Amino acid sequence: MLIQLKEDLYDHLVAYSRETFPEEACGVIFGRPAEHDADVLYATTFFPLPNMAEQPTREFAIDPMDILPFLKPGPTPLIGLFHSHPSAPPIPSCQDLQTLWHTIPTHWILSLQHKIAPELQIYQIKKAASTEYRKLSFALGQ
Repeated sequence: MLIQLKEDLYDHLVAYSRETFPEEACGVIFGRPAEHDADVLYATTFFPLPNMAEQPTREFAIDPMDILPFLKPGPTPLIGLFHSHPSAPPIPSCQDLQTLWHTIPTHWILSLQHKIAPELQIYQIKKAASTEYRKLSFALGQ
């Protein structure tokens, strides 16, 4: 699966993550599948949500009442769950893998570990007898 996103969406993710630093930023990503390629998603919009975690500098939690309205089908579907790692690499933590939102197609992690060069990674998380994750490709500027 390939995720296409424009630079202004990426810039919005970075700016919001820096704004909430040292806490983890979180929110949802909307987009659409490519018309002629089921393995391509176009990410179009980021909507920030409050981080309700008890330790927001170390984890994120989204109130189900905040995310439920976005789970309804619509013209621009919810395609991703986003959060930042203020001081860790963009790899899912054990807590990230325990998310209630594992049915959302993609999980985006932006690391601010190197503040000058933020690093974004996008994953699919599949819950099964053992939880696993797979890194996805993405392209800027499409």
